[in-house]
Amino acid sequence: MGKVSANGLCSKQHILHLLYATLFLLPLNPFLFYITLLPAIGAWIYNWKRQKEVGLSLPPLWQMGAVFLLCSFLSAFVSKNTAFSLMNWALQPLMYGLLYLLIYTTVSTEKEKEKALYAFLAGAVVTVAYGFFQYANAAGMAADMEAQSWVDPERFPLLRRRMYSTLENPNLFGAYLLMMISILTAFTLREKAVKRKTVFAGILLALLLCLALTYSRGAWVSLAAIVLGLTLFYDKRFGFLFLLVPVVLAFYHGQVVERFLSLFSGEDTSVDLRFALWESTVAMIEEHPLLGVGWGTYFLAYPDYNFFIQEEGVLIFHAHNMYLNMPAEVGIPGGLAFLGAFFAQGILCWKNYRHGKDSFTKSMGLGGVLMVMALSVISMGDHVLFSRSVSFCFWSLAALCVSCGKKENGRKAEA
Repeated sequence: MGKVSANGLCSKQHILHLLYATLFLLPLNPFLFYITLLPAIGAWIYNWKRQKEVGLSLPPLWQMGAVFLLCSFLSAFVSKNTAFSLMNWALQPLMYGLLYLLIYTTVSTEKEKEKALYAFLAGAVVTVAYGFFQYANAAGMAADMEAQSWVDPERFPLLRRRMYSTLENPNLFGAYLLMMISILTAFTLREKAVKRKTVFAGILLALLLCLALTYSRGAWVSLAAIVLGLTLFYDKRFGFLFLLVPVVLAFYHGQVVERFLSLFSGEDTSVDLRFALWESTVAMIEEHPLLGVGWGTYFLAYPDYNFFIQEEGVLIFHAHNMYLNMPAEVGIPGGLAFLGAFFAQGILCWKNYRHGKDSFTKSMGLGGVLMVMALSVISMGDHVLFSRSVSFCFWSLAALCVSCGKKENGRKAEA
């Protein structure tokens, strides 16, 4: 009886249900999704070893991810707090890899992929709804702005609210929105069924409005990367959208424009801070080129390289730049492996988009390309993948997009 019960709990359908629940929960809370993720991984491994209903499929270019996991693991032993670094590694990079493999291995049919996508969309709808509810509380948001120092009150005295929903801060919410906008844009453009196209378009418009209300300048610039991707890879007419930028700047003078133009004013404290952090991070890389300062322990190493912030007790958790932060924490080899794995997602998605035999595969491929382009831009000024929720969402969406190519590979092998 016990054996039957274990087999039932570890069946592929049970694993998929746990996985769909995990994908729904990812953006809602940085810890809650572990409740379904850990049982899903356990059931998958049990099924793979005992029931043989599911197996283990390695995605193309998996070696770069493996090198990064090894380097980040080894870096923990040179950090200032090895125990913390190892625990953080087990809960984040290791789990990213396992969830990626879980999705790539078990989500096999188009129907299963659609259900996984709908789980993501359901989570997006909840985060958007909560974001608008939160934004309506002007007093509460003003208090959050002041407590978290999300804006310079002297530079932007009229900016009292920035939407962040369930993603901890506006920039992280902006990164999450960019990912969902990338996927939904591809499906909205390519969907033939009027009803579904209308639903996708409605959600997409809500996501774009939320992105505007984050007042995240990095996210706005990254949205331009999505438009550029659409211009290059889908329809050149999308390039005309860039002509709207000077028109808006000329005729609209609200806080959105003020916030955007501040990027070029040279009088912004957050921009100055980033340049100072990058100088410190370069020094970390120069002194620890092989294994870095230790995975997840940038905040412990930073005080030794503090050239800018003299106030004691201020914690700097990351370098506000993915391209510098990763080699600083795990060394140059590990940092290059991470960047290789990151951009490999875009390459694999591009192949699916160009060579996919069905609309779903091509839509996921285009969405994946746009997502990588957007995150590659926003990560220049903010290390958004530092966030557990953002990273889990990125690697999960990437796995789902890349997994669409398995069917195409199978067709080529049969031919």
